[in-house]
Amino acid sequence: MKRVNPVFTFALLCAAWLALPHSQAAPQPETSAAKFARNHYGMVATGSPYATAAAVRMLEAGGNAMDAAAAAHLALMVVDPANTSLGGRTQILLRLSDGRVIPIDGATQAPAGVTPLSRANEDRLGYSVVPVPGNLAALAEMVSKYGKLKWANVLRPAITLAEQGYKVPPRLAATWARAREALRSNPGAAQNFLKPDGSAYQTGEVFRQPRLAQVLRQLAASGAEAFYRGPIADAIAGDVERHGGFIRKQDLENYRAQPGGVVRTTYRGYEVAAAGGRAWGDTLVEMLNILDQFPIGHAAPTGQEVEILARVMAQALADRPQEIGSLKPKRDGYRLATLSSRQFGVERAALIKQQLLTPGGPQRQGERHDTTHLSVIDEAGNTVALTTSIGPSFGSGMATPELGFLYAHSYRMRADPTPGSRDETEMTPTILFRDNKPALAIGAAGSELIPTAILQIISNLVDRGYTLEQAFSAPRVFCLDRRLRVQAGFPAALSDYLRARGFELEQATPDSTFHFGLAQAVQYAPTTGEYFGAADPQADGSAAGPAKSKN
Repeated sequence: MKRVNPVFTFALLCAAWLALPHSQAAPQPETSAAKFARNHYGMVATGSPYATAAAVRMLEAGGNAMDAAAAAHLALMVVDPANTSLGGRTQILLRLSDGRVIPIDGATQAPAGVTPLSRANEDRLGYSVVPVPGNLAALAEMVSKYGKLKWANVLRPAITLAEQGYKVPPRLAATWARAREALRSNPGAAQNFLKPDGSAYQTGEVFRQPRLAQVLRQLAASGAEAFYRGPIADAIAGDVERHGGFIRKQDLENYRAQPGGVVRTTYRGYEVAAAGGRAWGDTLVEMLNILDQFPIGHAAPTGQEVEILARVMAQALADRPQEIGSLKPKRDGYRLATLSSRQFGVERAALIKQQLLTPGGPQRQGERHDTTHLSVIDEAGNTVALTTSIGPSFGSGMATPELGFLYAHSYRMRADPTPGSRDETEMTPTILFRDNKPALAIGAAGSELIPTAILQIISNLVDRGYTLEQAFSAPRVFCLDRRLRVQAGFPAALSDYLRARGFELEQATPDSTFHFGLAQAVQYAPTTGEYFGAADPQADGSAAGPAKSKN
């Protein structure tokens, strides 16, 4: 007879009670929904007002930026199930108050027993592309090594959100509706992320996650170890194996967060550090190195400046060593060390200067949108840029019923499975420095739109002298091969100029199905001692700072 795990028997009983309808709406945590903020005590910007509030609470309780970032990330695992979860991945870039830059790689990893694709056109889905999660290991390392608060304290906001619920914001609701059929196909996902009638949660409705709350409580009591080497790990491995997936207990036991890669450059007097290697900092650095060879600086962009930006984007995306959209290795791609070298940027700039002499823009490929980012800076100068994802929206669409979270989708396991290999993603957490002090922490969501959004915001700040709010509010463009998308309302004269230059121009209004990269950033202005925060106006995020100094 199969043994029953008493921990999860209790969890299921609690979950059944908590899931019953209640006559009153769930109490809502205090939130700040402002897209832009400023103060003198530190700053937070995330993809959700709930996560922003969780981070601010840590700063006000005496925690540092690392504690605040961890609390925000854990809260996002509750309030943004389309983009992150306990089953997901992360890339973290820290700048400590002593000047050290620390990268933490929490990428998802292919299990040791993953098998090669049996045929070239095999399309793995569901549990067969579920990787070993990395989010929790990376957060635990960040808090234990560099934080000030106890692990249990950092988890409290997420536990409260899971138990009491939160109101579903518009963008998430639209994404949820599109994912409904996929979620219905898996019992665990349907039980935890759909209503009893199989419908998706709508804007303004309260969504509670009692099973996830129990898991979070166990993690608060026993530490992150319980996820990788305890009853939670047993439940993960058992469920994945029963459904034809590859994760086993040994894969979870062996997983560790690793030191990440850092790629550096300078841009018009600023030092730039970005997560490289398995992240896409190398491509951002290539773009900055190319753009650094051109004079940019008009208050409003000229047609040629937009063309330069478009060609920089298209060239850097074409140079990637993987195919855009699948991340399969590319025969004609360049090594990362080549992409990020200053000399390569100079050579690419020379090529673009030749292209500017004749019309003919760069051909068309697809695009994906997922991921979320958060940025934090505290009074001491500790700075965090953290990007997290579970793959496409709602990840693999698979969830262990009693655990209440979705597993990530691994593009590597789907396209190029290698036992023990880690996922490479477009995540690009980035920090800019001036005079050895952090000036900006930024990152974005949106797959290949991530580095292009960061590039434009940095250029707006540095080249045009925009405020952070102006830099985020300015219309953006995105170019992949010959196709150039511009935000609706783009000046007609510029549009005509770009069409004449050979680009296939499309005006697009950002909505739940398309955006121009969803960025979050925090900025420090040494001349005034102020902190600024920005959450992308295209989405549901917010920015806020602590109400008072902790010093």
